[in-house]
Amino acid sequence: MKSLKALILFSVLLSFSANALLEVNIIKSKEDAFPLVIVPLKVIGDVQWEGDITRIIRDDLYKSGHFNVVFSNDVDFDFFEENKKDAVVFGTIAQPPGSQTFNVGLYVYGVYSQKKLYEKHISLTNASIRKVAHILSDKIYEVLLGQKGAFNTKLTYVTVTNNENGDPTYRLVISDYDGHNPQVLDNSLAPILSPTWSSDLKKLAYVSFKNNRSEVFIKYPFWGMKDEKLPRFDGIASSPSWHPDGERIALTISKNGNKDIYLYNLKTKENKRLTTNSAIDTEANFSPDGKSIAFTSNRTGQVQIYIKNLETGKISRATFQGRYNAKPVFSPDGKDLALVHRVGQDYRIALLNIATRDLTVMTQNKSDESPYFSPNGGMIIFATNRDNEGILSIISLHNNQIVELTQKDSFIREPSWSNYLRK
Repeated sequence: MKSLKALILFSVLLSFSANALLEVNIIKSKEDAFPLVIVPLKVIGDVQWEGDITRIIRDDLYKSGHFNVVFSNDVDFDFFEENKKDAVVFGTIAQPPGSQTFNVGLYVYGVYSQKKLYEKHISLTNASIRKVAHILSDKIYEVLLGQKGAFNTKLTYVTVTNNENGDPTYRLVISDYDGHNPQVLDNSLAPILSPTWSSDLKKLAYVSFKNNRSEVFIKYPFWGMKDEKLPRFDGIASSPSWHPDGERIALTISKNGNKDIYLYNLKTKENKRLTTNSAIDTEANFSPDGKSIAFTSNRTGQVQIYIKNLETGKISRATFQGRYNAKPVFSPDGKDLALVHRVGQDYRIALLNIATRDLTVMTQNKSDESPYFSPNGGMIIFATNRDNEGILSIISLHNNQIVELTQKDSFIREPSWSNYLRK
């Protein structure tokens, strides 16, 4: 049996540059992690495949922070029980003669009961290995922990690189949650900011300065539809956030020097004002049921977070600890907010329990920004600066494990995590 090392380094070749490597560095905390064994698939006959499903599953589960995963060459329940392992994943792979598809059988067994917890038989191709592996990881996560995983999902983020003249180039990128299969959707010398997915994954809104002003654009990455630019409002538009229905989008619009939050309906073209304070109101984010927004405001002289009930119109202050709290994002269950909280001169990611107002600082960095929950609520992705290098980090809310995503010669920033993909 081989023990999984506490520090793992993965490299992925990004499609837009031959030298752009996405590196994933996992800083592991083993506290209260589920002890799981994975046995590589038993190959039946001659198999010509270009991947390893069990290693992808291992990486997925390990990166979630919930699992302490080790490999074993064989299924030995007595040995696993002796070494206090709770479950084992194993299976088979075969390729019918002359076929381009593979037949995979996967099994999850409880070690102590020696009973089958899950069984799946599936056909796949080389092109679908990673997607199928992420789907299986989600299912194993759900079987063993009782909640969905977040592996069959997408990330979007912005990279910033300097060209030969020293001028920054901005790229809007989407990738699998683990950085594989990156695609560049926009490439510009003008800044790109605030990408965000609609809940149905049909639309991706973001801010661009390509027309020498802050404007909101919408792309349809998986639907082959023409890009859309939102109207030229009476003031610059920024900080887009999708309503859960995918047809309305909250925006910060600056009119006459005052920033307020508006709700724009893509079908009716109605633009409804949601805040009317003379202070700066910005960075709106919808609750999962769409009935409330959390937003940032300096209406008390401090930068704090407020919540507006869209049905009653009532606005209440959410944060009281510290003089600076910003960029709120609701958790998928609507009970918490991830946000940026200032500690001294440092900006860190914090978690706010909305009901109790308890605020927990999650990180120890100096310049964290742009938090966003995974769709199962188990992780938060955010941008930070490490040694003058812009990176993305993913923190597990289970045990504070950190996964760092870096790219050589580029700043990575403005992350957003998608909802679940269709299987």
